[in-house]
Amino acid sequence: MPYATASDYLQRYGLDEAVGLLADEQRLLTSQLLQDALAVAEGGSWTGSPTPAEQDAATAALDRLQRQLAASSNFIDGYLRGVAALPLAADDANAGTLADCCLALARVGLADDSDNATERMDKTAETWRAWLKDVAARRVTLVGSSGNAPAASGGVRSGQAASAYNWQAFGAIR
Repeated sequence: MPYATASDYLQRYGLDEAVGLLADEQRLLTSQLLQDALAVAEGGSWTGSPTPAEQDAATAALDRLQRQLAASSNFIDGYLRGVAALPLAADDANAGTLADCCLALARVGLADDSDNATERMDKTAETWRAWLKDVAARRVTLVGSSGNAPAASGGVRSGQAASAYNWQAFGAIR
């Protein structure tokens, strides 16, 4: 489950920026169409009478946004998997921080060319990636709603356990 929703993204960055990042080649997407596509996805209806091509463009843009949010959440989970049992509860104390991280990473993922990517977006995403690396390396500790660290996952272990077998009895290796 993504740490942030399309509604969260639109609320944080606004419809105009989202339309700029999600615009299709035909430039059919508008703020109203994107807002309507979100309403339709949540059980509402289209306002006005958009053409089927406009509806398709808006629906495709919303799908792209939701896929990017899911991809960013999966990216985050890759770092968290070794330090916390996933999924984290929706009311976990880290939820807001992880939502901010997810939104920033999704924003950079949507800014896929030099026309709409900014240095500030890149720096913000890089800051979040560094934070995730620190969490994974346990230099930063997630704090659960109780004030304690969330339940740890089993983690990933590699290597070979010490053997109780007497290998020296076979003689030296040549």
